[in-house]
Amino acid sequence: MSKEFEIGLSLIRKFLPELEALLNAQDKLSARKMVNALFHPITASAYQIRVGSGPRKDELLKVLTPLVSQMRELSDLEALKESVRKLLEVLKDIEEELSATQEQKNA
Repeated sequence: MSKEFEIGLSLIRKFLPELEALLNAQDKLSARKMVNALFHPITASAYQIRVGSGPRKDELLKVLTPLVSQMRELSDLEALKESVRKLLEVLKDIEEELSATQEQKNA
């Protein structure tokens, strides 16, 4: 896993509470406030992941690319929430894969 990929993942991890809070947004106004705080870090993480190399890179980018677009437009709140859910699922899968790899190295 490249350093750029690690930076991208750590940016997403750093903003996990905000991403999870976005799932509970009731209207576009409250979602817009959250998106304003998340947009630049998520865009930066997508860039770092794109230029780096790591597990499930393509799968992660397939979720991040539309998410960035949806955050910019904020035209469909439910689609945005679904993209956030997918991002959290993919991130969880990657972390499980990384911890399994780390356990194998330690064994």
